[in-house]
Amino acid sequence: MEVVDTKKNRFGSTDLMLAFVTLMWGLNYVIVKVSLKEIVPLLFNTLRFAIGSAVCWIILLTKEREIKISKKQLIYLVFTGIIAHGINQISFIYGVAKTTAGATSIILASTPVCVVLLARLLKLEKVTMKTYIGIIISFMGVTLVVMGSGNPFAGGIEAAKGNILIVVATVFWSIYTIMIRMYFKDLSTIKVTTYSLSFTTIFFLILSAKQVLQSEWASFSTAAWGGVFFSGVFVLGISYILWNTGVHRVGPTRTAIYANLPPFISVLFGWLILGETISPMQIVGGFIIMMGLVYSKNRKIEEYPPIMKDQACKSS
Repeated sequence: MEVVDTKKNRFGSTDLMLAFVTLMWGLNYVIVKVSLKEIVPLLFNTLRFAIGSAVCWIILLTKEREIKISKKQLIYLVFTGIIAHGINQISFIYGVAKTTAGATSIILASTPVCVVLLARLLKLEKVTMKTYIGIIISFMGVTLVVMGSGNPFAGGIEAAKGNILIVVATVFWSIYTIMIRMYFKDLSTIKVTTYSLSFTTIFFLILSAKQVLQSEWASFSTAAWGGVFFSGVFVLGISYILWNTGVHRVGPTRTAIYANLPPFISVLFGWLILGETISPMQIVGGFIIMMGLVYSKNRKIEEYPPIMKDQACKSS
């Protein structure tokens, strides 16, 4: 078993990078509200993924000379982009449409738990008790942020269906995060992100072909297009590269805990930009989320030997 250098537990460039990602994802909730008033969710996702993929290809062609991948890597990337990520996004879109934002945030806050379970099951990381406690603390903070805005689980049967879809989205996002660590150690994060987003874009183009052909593009306002471009460039293109880099550097478990920050950030920006109310409970919840993040960070990370290397040894 390999023990990772404890210097990686200090706050540094990786943490600033992941903090930027959570900032973009939290701000995204506020900005895309404008776009979704004019653009149907499926078409919106198709447009932002197309833009995000284009951004990734520009970065890839600028940074790397070799863009080829093996047939085996191609299969994994197709699965990652279409199955893991595609199902995640479809479930998320239709789940959010049926349930409340509060219920969505609480369910998504279980992402670190799903990642931990998958990491242990697949022997990617040996997670300590301190990490579990940090995850629980962070989850409590998310709950306070959501509860501060009222009852998150109102809505009846339709909301219950939406909650189930959000659970599915959470599971497949966790699978996506784990797959980045499992199969792509021999590929750069830029290459992994570019190819996986490209396959997700193709997936959405097929699903939204009717909307793409029938939409009145000229009717969309500048603000609506602004939301599409912000989400495509910053929330997908740049942030996904940074997120996947975080998974490579500090592991899927610690990276996933950062996913609990966007709900508080969205509440904060909703208050600053949209004039929405923010309660003392939500402010306290935000601090508790950060406490859980800091607590879980101060630990040794133990990893099982890399899966691909083990498999290579067995086959040789």
